[in-house]
Amino acid sequence: MKIQKPGKAVLFIAALAVIAASFALTQKTRSNAKPQQSADSPPAFVRVQTVTADRTVRDSIVQNMSIEAVNRVRMTPRVSGRLERLHVKQGDRVKKGQLVATLEHEQQNALIGATEASLASARADTERARAEMMNAKTNLDRYRRLVEEGFSTQQQFDTIDTAYSSARAAHAAAAAKERQALAELERVRQARMDYIMLAPMDGTVLSDYALAPGAMISPSSPIADVADLRKLKATLRVPELKIFAIKPGMPVILLFDALPTEEFEGAVTRIDPYVDPATRTSAVEIELDNASTGNRLRPGMFGQAYIVEREFINAVLLPQSALLGEEGSRYVFIAEDGTAKERKVTPGLYQGNDVQITEGLAIGEEVIIFGGTNLKDGEKVTTQGK
Repeated sequence: MKIQKPGKAVLFIAALAVIAASFALTQKTRSNAKPQQSADSPPAFVRVQTVTADRTVRDSIVQNMSIEAVNRVRMTPRVSGRLERLHVKQGDRVKKGQLVATLEHEQQNALIGATEASLASARADTERARAEMMNAKTNLDRYRRLVEEGFSTQQQFDTIDTAYSSARAAHAAAAAKERQALAELERVRQARMDYIMLAPMDGTVLSDYALAPGAMISPSSPIADVADLRKLKATLRVPELKIFAIKPGMPVILLFDALPTEEFEGAVTRIDPYVDPATRTSAVEIELDNASTGNRLRPGMFGQAYIVEREFINAVLLPQSALLGEEGSRYVFIAEDGTAKERKVTPGLYQGNDVQITEGLAIGEEVIIFGGTNLKDGEKVTTQGK
């Protein structure tokens, strides 16, 4: 059988197809290849930060908190009565023993007057009984000498001795009544003090409950809140996994929403010896000296407490955006003479958006903190300071 050879037109078309396929493959390979920075490419624009060792970084247990006075008293009367006068108002500073409020107590005053009269009468009876006893004692001594000298009989002496014993007993009874009257006077005076309320300590009146004279007050009705603002405290709820890392005396850094740029120092003072099974937390109490702040802090202020486990002073901190690579193989880029140079570093503690660098950097070097994600070692850069 005779086989026909393909014509010239068929061979030409086949050749064109092979050339087109080869060109398409070449273009695809070029498009997948990573572009290289040519000598004419402009340098990458980056932002840098100069390395300094002037920061403090802490490893802390952080909890929300609000503060209150260590010593605070809500004053309520022991008895019911009408308010006669409130002698202080909210914001006033008071001294221990200062008059805060009085309830109407006319009946108590009258009772004290009657008891004072009874005491005066009892004292007069005592003095009279004492005079009679002393007179009987004088007679007894005189008859004792007469008996010894033979000028009186024993029977007469015994009669005088009996009279003296009776006078002495009468004096003792009168003295007992006087003491009883004195005790009664102290009792009624103390009872009147239930209507006169005094400040239990030096402090500040946090609330006067807007009470007006004539208001009916009972033992369940508070009259004033008095607090010593020189010492403040906060109670934190710490998870049980962290509780054994906390010890009494550990420093605590306090930040308040109302004063966001300032730090205040306190210390751990008490740790509950048990874990709440409902929340799996323990209560930790911290205190701070408000007097050292000029009493600027106020009960009820909200913020965050940082119980410091570890603290590094003069640490190197960089934004986390500067740290590249995977865990165990971290690096940053250094900008040096317009060139990006890769530098291996060892990260430490993380604090907010910053990270501590413990090894790999020198003071004064410029670290690329923005624009370094796609950089290569040796690539040209244009820098701008932070």
